[in-house]
Amino acid sequence: MLMIGCCGLFLVCCRVVSKRSSAAATGEGGGRVLALMMAGAFVVRLALAAMTTGHSADIGTFSAWAGHAAEGLTSFYSPGYFADYPPGYMYVLWLVGKARLLLALDFNTPPFLVVLKLPAILADIMTVLILHRLARRSVDNATSVALAALFAFNPVIVLDSAVWGQVDSVLTVFILAGVLLLERHPALSGISFAAALLIKPQALIFAPLPLLWFAVGFLHRERYVMADLLQFAGAAILTFCAVILPFAVNESPGWIIAKYGGTLASYPYASFNAFNLFALTGGNLASTAERLLFLPYGVWGSIFIILIILLSVAVAVRGRDSSRFWYLSLFLPAAVFVLSAKMHERYLFPALVLMLAYYIVTRDGRALLLYAGFSVTQFLNVAEVLALSYREIYAVPRLDPLLLVVSLANVLLMLLMIRVGWRRYLHPGVSGQ
Repeated sequence: MLMIGCCGLFLVCCRVVSKRSSAAATGEGGGRVLALMMAGAFVVRLALAAMTTGHSADIGTFSAWAGHAAEGLTSFYSPGYFADYPPGYMYVLWLVGKARLLLALDFNTPPFLVVLKLPAILADIMTVLILHRLARRSVDNATSVALAALFAFNPVIVLDSAVWGQVDSVLTVFILAGVLLLERHPALSGISFAAALLIKPQALIFAPLPLLWFAVGFLHRERYVMADLLQFAGAAILTFCAVILPFAVNESPGWIIAKYGGTLASYPYASFNAFNLFALTGGNLASTAERLLFLPYGVWGSIFIILIILLSVAVAVRGRDSSRFWYLSLFLPAAVFVLSAKMHERYLFPALVLMLAYYIVTRDGRALLLYAGFSVTQFLNVAEVLALSYREIYAVPRLDPLLLVVSLANVLLMLLMIRVGWRRYLHPGVSGQ
């Protein structure tokens, strides 16, 4: 019932936003409405967190890691112990493990599940605040609250953090902050991107964004680009080193590179339950060495990565609208999810938040259409994988009808996204956008 309620609120917010999309920035206050909306989103998540067991593999893994970290954080990566996450989130799980001991909570009980899922829930709420503040730059408070609520009550956002128990929202809030701070506060942006990389290796998908930002700055001979680059890189490196240092004491040189390399090499499948182009061609849980037409899936994935980077470079260099970097922030994760190999069902998650942020910045209705469309496909993807996990089935059949339909929808939405970027930034005279 709570999820149905979220769906209803999501549709209402879509209606409100579509009617008020041209509203000017007027009025003050409205803090009470925002607070009530956030409180409602928080309570709904707490209730669902307590009522649902989540994805058994992820909940079991995070629970074990929390207990292990509480026994000794700096010795967490002990020989032979499975841990494919980098050190950043281990600090959070250490707090979870200590809280469990302090409160004498048993594993797999509702109170413990709430504590375990709480970091992702809090990241959701923080993202709501950031989106609201971003929207208040250009629209009135009522529209800003409605835009933030589009995220707060998006069913797939709630499903990921409060039901499944994953931490994609923790990664995403740092990515969103990094993009938002890149222009005016490069040092803080560097810290945010470094924190995201320390949470999950998937943050590497966003690496071209700051690289292109500074490359364009040098190309245009902007006055302070070198100073900004030094601030960004220095803050990012210092943050990264400071976080991994307590773990590095007991590790061999280069251990962190091996950790990321091992994680990225895991699950060598064309698609790992991600409803994308490769799943559409029968590649779900197929080896990356298996051939599609005349090339292995892994080679096709690499080709698409190159094409994604080339298009990103073209948009960054040829585009003139400053919003092009917001576009790239959503294009990169969405394109990699739909067109690359080794994708999991949840890797589209950060793109959803950035689609909404892009709409807030540009008021381009097509961005709202992309946000709604990908929200539906992502919900169907994640919901089916989660539902199957309750039956101890961890692979969606290759010819599953829902997999094929949703995969096709994602490919079509990806084409629309490419069209938006092409016409707005590469050939703006075609549509005036």
